[in-house]
Amino acid sequence: MHLGILKVGSVLKEKGIPVDHLDLSGVKNYTAVIKTYIADNDTLIFGITATSPQIPASVALVKAIKEKRPEAKVILGGSHVTLVNAAFRKEVAKGISGRATRAFQKLDGLFDTMIAGDGELAMLHTLENPNLKFIDADDPKSDLFLNSTSLNALPWPARDLVDVPSYKYTIDGIRAITMILQLGCPFGCGFCGGRESPFLRRVRLRDTENAIAEMRHIYETYGLRGIMFYDDELNVNPQMIPLMHGIARLGKELGIEWKLRGFVKSELFTAEQASVMYEAGFREILIGFESGSPLILKNINKRATKEDNTRCVELARDAGLRVKALMSMGHPGESEQTVRETEEWILAMKPDSFDLTRITVYPGTPYFDHAVPHATQDGVWIYTINGSNLYSREVDFTTNFLYYKGDRGDRMGLNQFFTFTDFLSAEDLGQLRTETETRLREKLGQPFQDDAPAIQFEHSMGMGLPEHILRSSS
Repeated sequence: MHLGILKVGSVLKEKGIPVDHLDLSGVKNYTAVIKTYIADNDTLIFGITATSPQIPASVALVKAIKEKRPEAKVILGGSHVTLVNAAFRKEVAKGISGRATRAFQKLDGLFDTMIAGDGELAMLHTLENPNLKFIDADDPKSDLFLNSTSLNALPWPARDLVDVPSYKYTIDGIRAITMILQLGCPFGCGFCGGRESPFLRRVRLRDTENAIAEMRHIYETYGLRGIMFYDDELNVNPQMIPLMHGIARLGKELGIEWKLRGFVKSELFTAEQASVMYEAGFREILIGFESGSPLILKNINKRATKEDNTRCVELARDAGLRVKALMSMGHPGESEQTVRETEEWILAMKPDSFDLTRITVYPGTPYFDHAVPHATQDGVWIYTINGSNLYSREVDFTTNFLYYKGDRGDRMGLNQFFTFTDFLSAEDLGQLRTETETRLREKLGQPFQDDAPAIQFEHSMGMGLPEHILRSSS
């Protein structure tokens, strides 16, 4: 369930603008869906939100729309265009035309309008100014950029535009839904997107009362008491403790026990935070530890040390919280030795679950934005920190499907490798990641998780799109 586009939908609905929402999550033949929709509707404005791995699918969608309705206007928003724009702005400031410029121009040639940053007010601005080609809502000086005040004034995501029961996500066997309490992460990790984007880096907080009211709405409307919070780190909020107490009080008032999951920053985590999270209903926290190697943690600019990460696991366990360790490899200076250190740390900590992902150099990350062209290898860029290097090949994000979570399933691009270090080739990194994860799962008794199978849309003559795909505000 994509909360970003549902927030845009809620703003449009509030202004009396009719909205159709096509939920293509997990739909294999998504272009068939859009063609069926166009055949049954006279819509002339289409909005697409996309992360970087979703861009090839977005390109297929815009081509399908233009094939069936050439006069339609197609708007691209979401994190990928925001990140590409942030990297592009950096190149403009330097007076150069590099891979970010080429990535921006590629998108510009495919979509009628692009929106970077906060989409809620920017979409209204687009409808009022239909000739605008690009809208920068990633600029804090713009009225379109949300601050904490405007964030709290917005309506909640229009979850009525999706078939909530069709989502099967659970926490401890309880059906769950997603929610966001705050925006932005202030830290500067080298691998993380948006470090040059105020939209993704500037912290903007919702009032405790507003957040708790949305939780009440979720329970009273959908009967759900499971919630996954997709904030980058819940404990960057200075009001986190009162928020947890408020969630606990709401649960008691409603006579329910919440089942909650969310992310925290390890070096900020305290025993008090762990205790109040458990009281509120959290039973699992997710932490981006990333590596068990002090060298890699330093090169990442993680700020947390190996000792911080160990202490975080211990505090969580003492409070009764399960820990999911989010680990990654392929950073500057990565070698077989640093990967072994990560493996040894995971085995020592024995997290309740873990991910071991390989690094993908996306636009908007320091690994991308601060890299320079290789002196002798065409199409290769070098990022250097503390004397360690990370090399990345130039990628066409409109055609190359890059996904960071391992090598499972049949997704295009899972066996494509575009980054390497001084010690490990791209192919070495891919093989080492797979071997390391396999060993860890065997030793910890944690099997690989299977991906949910894609849904094949079957169109019947005379039948419209099913409710789990199409919902309308009217």
